[in-house]
Amino acid sequence: MSNGNIRISVISLVMISAFMLVSCKGRYEIYGQVESFGFDGKILTVNDFSSGEPVVIDSCTVSHGHFSMKGRTKGAKFVMLCRDGIPVLPMYLEKGKSDIMLVPTGMKAAGTRQNDLLYGFLEKKRAIDNRYEDTWQKRMQLVRSGSMDQAKMEVIQDSLKAIVSECEELIYSFISANYREKAAAGVFAMLIQGPSNDIPPFVKRILDDAPSKFLENRSVAEYIEKTGYTRP
Repeated sequence: MSNGNIRISVISLVMISAFMLVSCKGRYEIYGQVESFGFDGKILTVNDFSSGEPVVIDSCTVSHGHFSMKGRTKGAKFVMLCRDGIPVLPMYLEKGKSDIMLVPTGMKAAGTRQNDLLYGFLEKKRAIDNRYEDTWQKRMQLVRSGSMDQAKMEVIQDSLKAIVSECEELIYSFISANYREKAAAGVFAMLIQGPSNDIPPFVKRILDDAPSKFLENRSVAEYIEKTGYTRP
């Protein structure tokens, strides 16, 4: 084979490799609407915190209440939308179009599979959290009134316990139904934030029932190592 043919073959291989590398990545599009004060003119970044240090993947400027970003990503990646380096909204960077809403009544990412799963869960959890807060305020009002009606206090305490149990069951049900989805690992990662090495019973239940693949997720594996969890 002549040197010219060898050179052409090498170039062809490089081009094919480059094409395969690009083609295996999915194109993402992010479109956002902002109605919250203090965002216009600000730079938003998509940050990956998986290595412990923030890595900026993409960025844009909010203009007249709107922003957008486009690019390519390999698989679905759990990231944070940040303003001035401060996390504002958890989301998945994945193939497809993600619609972001940043409004005073709440924040949401939708339009792609993992974001729909994540925020479907978070909306249900938010409703439970609101009921807990309302019930807790009733408890505080009773305490501040000076009228420590024991019967009323017991009813409130029982309600709080029931709401906590409902929330734990929601978390278990979501993760166990979606062990093979990235969103389940993302919810688990948010769940285990904190210095405690104690494993709550419902978290142990999640780990006990999980397939091996779920336990290999980075956040799950780090939690297992930190807490010393062993499967029964």
